[in-house]
Amino acid sequence: MNTVGDILRDADPLRHEPHRLEAERGRLRQAIVATASDVTTPSSARYRIPAALTAAIVLIVVGMGAFGARIWWQGTATLHAAIRFEVRLAEDQPSPGLREARIAGSDRVVYVHQEIVVTNDDIARSSVVQGDEPSRYGVGMEFNAAGAQKMRQATASHVGRPVAILIDGDVVTAPVLRAPISTYAVIDGDYTQAEAERIVNGMGIR
Repeated sequence: MNTVGDILRDADPLRHEPHRLEAERGRLRQAIVATASDVTTPSSARYRIPAALTAAIVLIVVGMGAFGARIWWQGTATLHAAIRFEVRLAEDQPSPGLREARIAGSDRVVYVHQEIVVTNDDIARSSVVQGDEPSRYGVGMEFNAAGAQKMRQATASHVGRPVAILIDGDVVTAPVLRAPISTYAVIDGDYTQAEAERIVNGMGIR
């Protein structure tokens, strides 16, 4: 008479393949162990390159934020920073709505109007010009048609009073107008040739 154990054993379809089952179990164990090893102990080389790239990107972004200015490459080696150029009318005496400003490198103070007459966008071309001494230089500017018209209109009724020329927000000179300005003006600064060239190059960056 068959027992319950005999019936169950006879009903097992794999009863004749014990070695095959054991082999399958072994292969399954090896696959699970190998998979776990890949997950828990990733290769350091696999992650080293993305980390390096991420660090480089962060440094570039931070550097650009700290620099805070547009730049322009000339050729393959020279890097120039943008120069913010402005002309504003000014006064010798304070008045409501005017901003007090000290002229760079001097004790002279002028009072600057809020309205900007011309900017970089109004300059057709600029160049380094020789100063009063062989080692000193200034910057000459030729205005485009729109800039010349704005300068002519702004300075026509301002003769005998100062006009402020600003570089990056600082008043660098404030000559008293002897006649209206239209197409050409000079920043008669006490610059070295390198300083004047830097201003000229920076003015051309839009």
